[in-house]
Amino acid sequence: MDAAQKRLSSLNSEVEIKIHKEYTNEDSIKKHLKDIDFIVDCSDNFGTKFLVNRVAIEFEIKAVIAGVKDFFGQIMTINPKVSACYECVFDQPVSFETSESPLPVIGVTPGILGTLEALEVLKTTLKLPNLENKLLMVNLLNLSFDIIDLVRNENCFCSK
Repeated sequence: MDAAQKRLSSLNSEVEIKIHKEYTNEDSIKKHLKDIDFIVDCSDNFGTKFLVNRVAIEFEIKAVIAGVKDFFGQIMTINPKVSACYECVFDQPVSFETSESPLPVIGVTPGILGTLEALEVLKTTLKLPNLENKLLMVNLLNLSFDIIDLVRNENCFCSK
């Protein structure tokens, strides 16, 4: 991570890059929310994705969440009080113990989804059309991109 920070800083000295070397949990994520405009989830497990979603809604911070497996990915943008959230779309597993094992990934898949996440941050910040209330499904085997329209679940915690 230090090498990435040095390299990125050399490209643009105006940007402040902070590195946090710690496991993401409810306590660690909340202490880093001061002066944050956007959360970009690049985690490799469902537990963290649901945590990022809950924190984004609770602190009213926009977020983009992506997931990858093999040649497939999905991405959505969350705008608290406006759009569907991650839990509107995906049910939380009863236990994360069985869902925490790493998923197989082809190297280019997270790179492509990460680039799409960066694009979503830019488009959302510039108030351009984005993936709020939409789920982009990416299939890199046949190079297809499908958008599913989402509806905010009125029974979800984000609607309360």
